[in-house]
Amino acid sequence: MRTRVQQSIHIDATPGRAYAYCLDPEQLFAGDPKHVVESSTSPDGVGTTARLSRSAGVMEEDDRLEYVEVVPDERIDIAMQPTMSFSRWEHPRHETALYTLSHVFEPERGGTRMTLTVMVHDPPLYERLIDRFEGRGPDRLVHDRLQRIKEAVESGTATA
Repeated sequence: MRTRVQQSIHIDATPGRAYAYCLDPEQLFAGDPKHVVESSTSPDGVGTTARLSRSAGVMEEDDRLEYVEVVPDERIDIAMQPTMSFSRWEHPRHETALYTLSHVFEPERGGTRMTLTVMVHDPPLYERLIDRFEGRGPDRLVHDRLQRIKEAVESGTATA
């Protein structure tokens, strides 16, 4: 397993508020290029599932997510299995390497230091080459997601 992206942000809210917001995949991925198609939440977080979808040119990506480990007010780990396919074809979908999205919430200066680490498990050579072509794209995606979470939690628009 290797770290693909790791970024942090300060949120002017308690770790509990930031954590509660991220327990809902509809909120966590709100505004992402990958939109939530369906989700099912679990009261304690573990077992929450979602399916994300995104079209980019001729490619379609469909991600299945499951909240696999949850430590209240401290951490949420999500397993993500992406599949890729060509748009508008009757086609089998190709599963790519498994990802883990780890969200850590730590008290910091009266607020929260939220860190998102995206790890990829044993990517084959062609996926590592695609990573090089993507350049800083995944970094921007994580940065933008953290900014949206910060704004929603601080503004009180979070429904959690």
